Amino acid sequence: MDVLSLLQSVFLLLALPVALVLPFSLWVRISDAAHLHHPYGSWRPALATFCGLALGACMLAALWQPGSLTFAAIFADGGPWDLSIVEFAELVAQRMGDAPHRLFEVLLTDDARLNYGVVAMLVGTLFAVDVGLTVASGMRGPMLLAFLLDLLMAVLAAGLTVYAAHAGLWLLNRLNFWSIAVAILLLQEFRYGVLGLFRRRRRSPPTGSNGQHGFTGRTKGS
Repeated sequence: MDVLSLLQSVFLLLALPVALVLPFSLWVRISDAAHLHHPYGSWRPALATFCGLALGACMLAALWQPGSLTFAAIFADGGPWDLSIVEFAELVAQRMGDAPHRLFEVLLTDDARLNYGVVAMLVGTLFAVDVGLTVASGMRGPMLLAFLLDLLMAVLAAGLTVYAAHAGLWLLNRLNFWSIAVAILLLQEFRYGVLGLFRRRRRSPPTGSNGQHGFTGRTKGS
């Protein structure tokens, strides 16, 4: 193996985790910005995020083919998830582009029991109210900023849901047993936040039990 091949292998080895984590890191940064700077509090971007997650779950359900989630399909060599990094990137790009069209097709032709329609109507109703409030405010100022943040959070949450499902299944195939070690590392990251992959809520400073009355429970020495 020559030096260039060795450098290429090392680069791919280091770049792969960064590439996989980058969408989640981007999500954390945008989510923090939306929660901290949203003019109407953090509940609106949180609600928009849940709407995006619901739409993303519906897209995933509409995309999956029967038999693609069996144990053999996920872990077997030569199976549908036995892909190189380039093939995985092409698959994710294709699936994320097809997901909205596939969901729309299912809503029109294959949703007799309204399994997808109820979610779509609920999300559509929430955003219709949001659009109405934005239009009533004159499409300017803090209300317009709130609507743009809500829309951005919903789109990102839906796309990240589709991406995370594909990345998880692909990693299970690639890592096999070592996926347990990755899960443990992610758990430790969630607990300690070394890399900042998970959003950490700020804790309010502790106060005394009767601090509102100026009493801290201490007494002066004689």
